[in-house]
Amino acid sequence: MKRWITILGRGGTTLVAISLALLLVSVVPQLQYSSDEGNTTFSLEQIEVIFTTTSFTPQQELEVTVTVEGTIKIYLLDMSVQFQFFNGGGYAFELSELQEFLENHTEGIIWEYEIVNETFSRTYTPTRVMNATVIFYNPNPETAQVEHYVSLKSSLAPANKVQNIVIFGAPIGILLALPWLLNLWKQKKQQN
Repeated sequence: MKRWITILGRGGTTLVAISLALLLVSVVPQLQYSSDEGNTTFSLEQIEVIFTTTSFTPQQELEVTVTVEGTIKIYLLDMSVQFQFFNGGGYAFELSELQEFLENHTEGIIWEYEIVNETFSRTYTPTRVMNATVIFYNPNPETAQVEHYVSLKSSLAPANKVQNIVIFGAPIGILLALPWLLNLWKQKKQQN
């Protein structure tokens, strides 16, 4: 029994130490790789690729902030699937081609939002290496005024995921180490 208390206690202290190290890594400031910002007026059924990256890793975070007067749809797409509607490698394509692509490649849609007269902000951290593209689309007959900011940031570790590990790992480590530490304290008390 004493051996198991020692093994679990040492494992618990190791888990606490790892949790604290991960917490420290998660607070290291992010490095901004690239950003794009602008003001665009979207006419009926206008589509525009706002941002694209070919190697989006779990150590990176994509931040999209948009202020819209009117209605706009925003898509974040995983471009690892072949985009058939790109004409000659460019970004000019028809609405029907986009709709067909979205219907045939639903697994490539990471998120889709319709924003109406509001400010929208969202961040995304991938779980694997992927290609990512942000597309804006105006589905309405009225024009939409869109002010956007898209930023790609990099960190040692994704803060939100690492902090979740810390939240669960540290208390479990403390619970595992507590009997062992109490046992050590009692032994030292008896020796004195």
